[in-house]
Amino acid sequence: MLPAYRPGAIIVGIRRLKPRPGSVVVAELDGREIIKRVARVGRRGFYLLGDNINQSTDSRKYGWFPPKLIKGVVIGSLGRW
Repeated sequence: MLPAYRPGAIIVGIRRLKPRPGSVVVAELDGREIIKRVARVGRRGFYLLGDNINQSTDSRKYGWFPPKLIKGVVIGSLGRW
């Protein structure tokens, strides 16, 4: 599956929306921002997966993401930078 958002896209997100399974979120990982889809929500936080499952680095490697690392829920994009 191809990624929902291409490199260079301007992403629009809202910090106050509560992520649910299927939501696309911006999360912090090792000091950088990544875009992933919420696969599961649990007591430990959010299990995030990339849309390109064969080439994605996500919760399968890093485990659950605590809520404090979720920056916002993506609501769309405005094109390229």
